Amino acid sequence: MKARYSRRVRRVKFFLLKGDIIMKQTLYTLNVEKVLAECNGNTVLRYDMLKLIVAVQGLKNRDFPEIYLFWQPVDDFWLKYMTKEGNFMHGMKQQEIASFDEFLSIFGDFIRTCGLAVWEWAVPATMNVATTACGVDGYLPVRYDTAENSIFTRVTAATGAEIKLNLVGKFTGEGMVPDTDRPSTGSAKCDAYVWALEKYMDKTNPTLLVYTADGGGFRREEPYYPDLGNCFVPNHDYAITKGAFVFDVTCWDDETPWDDPDQPLGADFAIMQEVFMRQYKKTDGQEMTTVCGFIPWHIKYTDAGGKGKHGGVESEWRFTEVLSCYNFVKDADAAGYCGLANASVFTQFPLDEKYHNPRPAEKMEFDPSKTYVLFYVGDYDAGAWTAKHIPKWYKDPMLGKNPLMWCFNPNLSDRIPMAFDFIYKNYTKNDYFEAGDSGAGYNNPRLLYEPRIFSGLPDGHEVNDRHNKKYFDRFDIEVIGFIIDGHKPTTQQEMEDFSKYIIGASMNNGPVETTVVGNAVYMRETCDAGAEHVNVDKCVELMLQYVDHFPKEKRFHIFRTILVSPTDHDRIMEKLKEVRPEANFELIDPYNFFRMAKEAKEKGLTW
Repeated sequence: MKARYSRRVRRVKFFLLKGDIIMKQTLYTLNVEKVLAECNGNTVLRYDMLKLIVAVQGLKNRDFPEIYLFWQPVDDFWLKYMTKEGNFMHGMKQQEIASFDEFLSIFGDFIRTCGLAVWEWAVPATMNVATTACGVDGYLPVRYDTAENSIFTRVTAATGAEIKLNLVGKFTGEGMVPDTDRPSTGSAKCDAYVWALEKYMDKTNPTLLVYTADGGGFRREEPYYPDLGNCFVPNHDYAITKGAFVFDVTCWDDETPWDDPDQPLGADFAIMQEVFMRQYKKTDGQEMTTVCGFIPWHIKYTDAGGKGKHGGVESEWRFTEVLSCYNFVKDADAAGYCGLANASVFTQFPLDEKYHNPRPAEKMEFDPSKTYVLFYVGDYDAGAWTAKHIPKWYKDPMLGKNPLMWCFNPNLSDRIPMAFDFIYKNYTKNDYFEAGDSGAGYNNPRLLYEPRIFSGLPDGHEVNDRHNKKYFDRFDIEVIGFIIDGHKPTTQQEMEDFSKYIIGASMNNGPVETTVVGNAVYMRETCDAGAEHVNVDKCVELMLQYVDHFPKEKRFHIFRTILVSPTDHDRIMEKLKEVRPEANFELIDPYNFFRMAKEAKEKGLTW
């Protein structure tokens, strides 16, 4: 059972099923909490049970959807959308699996045929290695545990599955890395990844990596998994169905990682650089790779809980800097809402060839007495965050009252295409869809240009531009909501290159004054205004403080919000007008905003 990582025959194979044929296909559904209830709160059993279910799901769903999990309420929403008349799963019969024993009974033959890749908590990286092996060789990853009630014991007893890959005791951090001619890194963790690199890297997906917390859990002294979503377990079906290389190492080389404190300084980071370089070479740098995942700052590698000296945002930015040097972007599943089940189903949803973004009905005339406002409505640079919140905002009673610039990173359509189909066909004419962080994927565009500090590779900006334009053309996008260049300012060259296919962008660290380059307007965001559960009074107070930092001649302001509802955006605008009526604030759409800003700037009517 080899990895298949294009959208070729397996999708055509399903989409050709018509009429009576499709009616005969069965979709097995499983309520995760109901099935896991038999574990009685034992976090190891819950982790291992879900891990096995998700691995089977990832393999079985390669040809067409066979297994669907109800893990969060949003899973019901998306299944109803995908199975409604006119969509690709309409007519599929559904059969609920009520218990883990029933799951083993239904898929027992398949599990036995696959065989097992067993891993150990003593070297938690072996879980990720086993997951990579699953995507390539089809072996199912299971923790090796011979206790009577363990998942390993139950699976082998019920199905007769045999061990086909044994990673237990394989890596010691001494001598030579097993089965290779490479000396040990001095770390069992890193040796496991060296072994995986040598055995599997050339067989894995050429444009996808998955960065997910390994099997170590939240404690160093024992396996403990209090939150399966924030352990990323539901996400693993996507890694497996796409045949991705899976890894978890720190991006820092100035301290040893919390989960492997005795390794030689920099060993983890050296693995990250090797993974990235070898991935780059698969396409000779001519295609962008998506790194699906995020620094597991809530578990390790940062100062959260005293598990490092670097902050969470600092680590996010460092990781972004590193991956940008290799022609990569992120699908940034950050902690909190990082869990996403069923992507092995979602990814098969067939998109239209072209979607049309709303355009404003009115071409506005610039009024120098007004202060124009544009919200960057984010942060939707992660498939997990985006799939969870799109249905929530659709139900908001204020959706469509105000023009909002929703910044859903379009590269997420690879993993959650049904969400993009939904917004374009169901949100209102007052909802505008533009790119989020840096374009079609979160990176630092500055580091696509030489010198590239971590890789030494040649320029990659043309590859990134092609990548962006592919998604921008399909989704009718003309704005980058937020160019993130970390600690360094966005350069003139970046703006010139982006101007070939956008009309405007905000930046975290670009020119302070509104800048016109070619046909595009570049504007530093005024501030991060508020986040989920925003306090409107404090939000408005902060916004006005930042407005006052700029010259009064500045007539255009961009404010970033994070997971803020349409209702709260409305409340924020009403409060702004109430507190400072003389500013004559007006919230407008991105097309009028950037067009008028360009005209006003060229006439010297705005700062």
